[in-house]
Amino acid sequence: MKKLFLILIVLLLSVLAALWFHDQTGYVLVHVNGLSVQASLFLAVGVLLAGALALYFLLRLLWVLWHGPRDVRGWWHQRRQRLARSRLLRGMRRLAEGDFRGAEQDLARAAPNSETPLLHYLGSAMAAHREGAGQRRDRYLALADQASPEARLAVGLVQAQLYVEEGQYEAGFATLNVLQERWPRQARVLELLALCCERLGEWSRLLEIMPVVHRHAGLPRERVQQLERAAACGALNQAAAALDREQLRRIWARLPRVLCQDRAVLAVYVDGLLLCEPSSEEAERLLRKALSDDWDTRWLERLGRLVPRNPAALLSTVEGWLKRHPENPELLLVAGKLSLRAELWGQAQSFLEAAEQRGAPPESSYLLAALLERLGKEQAACVHYRRGLERAAGLEPVAELEQVHRGAAANA
Repeated sequence: MKKLFLILIVLLLSVLAALWFHDQTGYVLVHVNGLSVQASLFLAVGVLLAGALALYFLLRLLWVLWHGPRDVRGWWHQRRQRLARSRLLRGMRRLAEGDFRGAEQDLARAAPNSETPLLHYLGSAMAAHREGAGQRRDRYLALADQASPEARLAVGLVQAQLYVEEGQYEAGFATLNVLQERWPRQARVLELLALCCERLGEWSRLLEIMPVVHRHAGLPRERVQQLERAAACGALNQAAAALDREQLRRIWARLPRVLCQDRAVLAVYVDGLLLCEPSSEEAERLLRKALSDDWDTRWLERLGRLVPRNPAALLSTVEGWLKRHPENPELLLVAGKLSLRAELWGQAQSFLEAAEQRGAPPESSYLLAALLERLGKEQAACVHYRRGLERAAGLEPVAELEQVHRGAAANA
């Protein structure tokens, strides 16, 4: 509307100027080197205006011819960028809709002409990953890294995430270690690295990064506690399986106090000590303290596996516990084992018989049978061997045979 109004004003002014010049009677005389040209004022002004217009269009033509190639290149570049933006939007839409092949084609083809090639290559990598094309995925990720070196962290995280989704934890672990070395406190790197360590059983590495994970990963408290416990138990188990007592103790010494007080971690450490050194005084000390803090039959079972250097001293402590727990079958079994190690045969027989009667594990029947056999009571030993086998197999004793064996044990 403004343009139309402006054109009308120009036409009106032109008409008024023409009428004014038409009424003028003056003329213009141009004299150059003896040549004179005379014209009316109206004609002279018209010629000047026509010359000015011709000069303007000539200069305009020269400008276009001089800058034309650059302008064409700019126009073509802008057109390709518009096309790339259009394909980016279409590719992301296809990716969300599950058309992974079409999304990959749209995103990858337009990447070289795009202002944001990083988005194209990352989207192409995700689409190729969903198609199960691992080689194409890795190639797109490499192109994304080349296109935007400043976005190396983002590219690496996407790569690690895709590895983890596919279950390629070894590859993800390697990628995340490189990222964590450069960005040691990045929350997502720490979260994924902890997950890979957990899945691969890299407990020593997980223990190493847990202090940073605890402060910077932003994980829920329950998840952090789960990772800490798993790392501690896993590292201790690995050292125990290798029968490396020194490594076992070094790992234990590095653990935070709160983990050392955790029942599950303490149990794994004690098991490792008993495996590496059945007569470990440290294991005995820890078991005594654990039983004083928390009376649990699982600690008693571990105490029964201990081979103390001074069984009589430990037996005295166990007898004190029996005054408070006289009917505890596991405690009676431990007392029987310690009596055997102290070579107190009669006391051992009494403890083992009481343990068997109160439903102690089948081991009590076996130890009692072995003791009776050692004492020359073969028939009675056979009775307890049979009882141990029946209890281990979960069988009910046959009443008639039980009566016969009772008679045989009484005669023996």
